[in-house]
Amino acid sequence: MKKLLFLFCLSLWGCKTVEPLDDATANLNLWNEKKIENYSFSFKRVCFCPLEYVGPHQIVVKNGKISTVNGAPYNKAERYGVMYTIPELLQVIKANIDRKPVKQTLNFNPTYGYPTSVFFDFSEMIADEEIGYEITNFKVN
Repeated sequence: MKKLLFLFCLSLWGCKTVEPLDDATANLNLWNEKKIENYSFSFKRVCFCPLEYVGPHQIVVKNGKISTVNGAPYNKAERYGVMYTIPELLQVIKANIDRKPVKQTLNFNPTYGYPTSVFFDFSEMIADEEIGYEITNFKVN
């Protein structure tokens, strides 16, 4: 019995406490493991916003940078607002999680880690401050 107790204590001594990862961090790690630099997807914002901002927008990423949006060269000053690569969007999602929303929905692709649909409501008392993102038609190029 003493040997068993000793082995149990020894096994606990070798364990480390690990901080749990939030979904955005875990999926960013999964995405980074894949080392995907060239891909395309359809991006849509879920918000009370002008339609040209909402989308959906067809985004092509080459060498880790947005190349085109809706078939035209990407320009951050365009009327579509800022577009994101997958790692950038995962960072935005992490920042939104850190804001401690009152409601959130997080769905990620299990193979690549990109967000398929996420939604945040930051205040039950304020209308139209919610934001969400949807990614469809993801393709590695």
